[in-house]
Amino acid sequence: MVALNIAEAANRATATDKSAGRPYVAVFGGGTSGIGSYAALALARVHGEVGEAASRGLRVYILGRRAPDALLAALRAACPFGTFEVVQAKDLGLLRDVDRVCELLVATETGYAAKEGHAPKIDLLVASQGIMSFSGRQDTAEGLDWPTAIAYYGRARLVDRLLPLLTQAVAPAAVGHVVWVLNPGLEGDIVTDDLSLRNPKNFTLRNGGAHLSLFATFYLEALAARHPGTLALVHYYPGLVKTGIAQTSNLGFFTRALIRVAVPLMRLTSVPEAESGQRIAFLGTTAVYPPAHDTTAAAGARKLPEGTSVSTGADGTVGSGAYRITYDDEVFKHNDKSAKYREDGTAEKIYEHTQRAFSTIAAGNKFTE
Repeated sequence: MVALNIAEAANRATATDKSAGRPYVAVFGGGTSGIGSYAALALARVHGEVGEAASRGLRVYILGRRAPDALLAALRAACPFGTFEVVQAKDLGLLRDVDRVCELLVATETGYAAKEGHAPKIDLLVASQGIMSFSGRQDTAEGLDWPTAIAYYGRARLVDRLLPLLTQAVAPAAVGHVVWVLNPGLEGDIVTDDLSLRNPKNFTLRNGGAHLSLFATFYLEALAARHPGTLALVHYYPGLVKTGIAQTSNLGFFTRALIRVAVPLMRLTSVPEAESGQRIAFLGTTAVYPPAHDTTAAAGARKLPEGTSVSTGADGTVGSGAYRITYDDEVFKHNDKSAKYREDGTAEKIYEHTQRAFSTIAAGNKFTE
């Protein structure tokens, strides 16, 4: 376990590191409420607490369906000198809308960067958008199951479209960080001959959870391998955190009633909102979660926070660039099943399947695999 005070100290160090000569830029997919909003607030509070003179500057983008007025007020109160932008989405379960949102975001950040005299760069992308669903398959016009499209394909597309800014080498040691909020603990068996779970017999909660989780891990691994030295990615389990996801999901009366009963009990063991935010911000600490083949770290130029070490990656390799991390910023126990899927080529097939979905839908066609 990484002690909370160590995570907080590392976040302060990041906030006051002016060597890049530009503000720290963070993007939150699904950040209008819940876990994403807690992380955005954590960044704002850290920068606000160190003060404008010490802070390197902060710019935050919130992506979501509605303008989060209360959140924006809280962010601006915590960090009056920060810049907070909302990029309004219509439906992050539609890849065309994800593309539209990314185009707006990139154009906005490029404009800011030009005024500040540097190349556009994203330091941290947190993807936490998702809904709860216990119903059958809900295909969108693009051919994807809607809840799956929000939690996997839409997130993957968000990362994909922002890769140029995440991997922008604005300084020799600059690294883009991606935090994918889900749960590596759900990793299980993959239906290899039905990756989209189109067969109704395969479309179960168990299979859905296993696919969402392993697809996320393998997609992040594929990106880490393709962008050595510039991109570090974390599949993160946040623990029990109050998020409000039940209120934004289309659930039945009895399910909502059960949740209302369970939530007070969950709070007894849940991760506090402020701590959750600080821990997610800590996942952008490059010394602990470096990209693959990090020559800067190899040269001894990255200082590890006290009491920490370079994390072991999802594939069991120290500093692999793609990590499976628990709510307290420690490494998840190695998953033997994922090793099997790497060896037999399934992991790469998942990446290729995802890219085919992107290209098919971008061409205006319906994905039918």
